[in-house]
Amino acid sequence: MEVELIPQGTLAERIRAGGAGIPAFYTPAGVGTEVATGKEIRDYDGKPHLLEHWLRADFSIVKAWKGDTSGNLIFKGTARNFNPMMATAGKITIAEVEELVPVGELDPNHIHTPGIFVQRIFEGKNYEKRIEQRTITK
Repeated sequence: MEVELIPQGTLAERIRAGGAGIPAFYTPAGVGTEVATGKEIRDYDGKPHLLEHWLRADFSIVKAWKGDTSGNLIFKGTARNFNPMMATAGKITIAEVEELVPVGELDPNHIHTPGIFVQRIFEGKNYEKRIEQRTITK
């Protein structure tokens, strides 16, 4: 197993770059720390930046709130942080959805990931949503 130390924002940008076909980019995050060990550093506007490479995956596994049979996905809440980017960065994207609907039922303006990025989709079962259902009263 290999573990890589990386700032969260850099991780997000590496995933996004992988999905967008951008093989590398420079970032100031991590300069002067262990993160910079062995990485190319260049100055831009007098500030050092690290060269970071894209992150691509053979398989991306994402979970969406709702999807249609063509693979169009809608994410809910914090699932929108990384799932849409990760879906674009995988050669094969597998999506689990809470609700699978026929094509045409989703409003195109609300789709977060188009079906072109999803190769497999299935509807999960028996979800426990403890936090979403909790109500606190005195």
